[in-house]
Amino acid sequence: MPSGPPSEAVWPFEYDVPAKRWGWAPGLRDLHGLRPEESPTTQVMLARMLLQDRNLMRKRLVEHLAAPGTFSYTYQLRDGRARVRRIRYVGQSEAVAGEVNRLHGFVIDITDLLAETAADAVAGAVEHRASIEQAKGAIMLSFGINGEAAFDLLRGYSTRSNIKLASVAEHIVDGLSDPSYSRDDSVRGLLDILLALEQPAAGAAILRHQI
Repeated sequence: MPSGPPSEAVWPFEYDVPAKRWGWAPGLRDLHGLRPEESPTTQVMLARMLLQDRNLMRKRLVEHLAAPGTFSYTYQLRDGRARVRRIRYVGQSEAVAGEVNRLHGFVIDITDLLAETAADAVAGAVEHRASIEQAKGAIMLSFGINGEAAFDLLRGYSTRSNIKLASVAEHIVDGLSDPSYSRDDSVRGLLDILLALEQPAAGAAILRHQI
C-alpha cells in the first residue's frame, strides 16, 4: 500500500468528461491510497469520503457536470493510512457548445494548515501584505470563493513548493500582468500561473529571489 500523502498540500486534478477519465497528481493518488496499477475514479473518490459528506459531494459533482462554472467546497476523507483529512476542492467546469467536457482545479489538504492562522503565516512579512491581499483577491474573484479558501490555496502552494507565501503571492501578482498568461478565461489564466510553480525552473527562480 502507498505510505500516505507527502508533506505537500496542493494537488492539481483534471476530469475528461467524454472519456470519464480522471487525471490526478501523484500526491493525490497517494492521498486516496491508490496503488501504481490502479486508476483514479469517481467511485474511489467518493468511497474515501466520510459518509456525512458523500451524498452532498455526489450531488455537487452532478451539478458541475450539468453546467459550467467555478466551485469550491470542503469535505473530509480517510486517506491511505485511514487518517481523517480535511480537504478543500477548488476548480472549474468548462463547456463546449453548452456541454460540460472538462473539470479541472486543485485539491488542497487543509488538515495541517488549520493549525496555522493567517496572522501566523504572514507574521514578519508586513511589507508583502499588499501582494498577498492582491493575490487573494484575484483567486477569490476567479474561483468565486471566500478569503479563507483563497488563503488556503496560497498556503498550500507555499507548503508544496517550499516557497515563502509572500513569494507565491508575488508570483501570482506578476503573472497577472504578464502577457504570456493572458487568457480569454480568467480562471484558465490563473490556473496556468499557479501551475507554473510546478515547473522546476520557475520554482528555482522564485527561491533565488527570496533568499
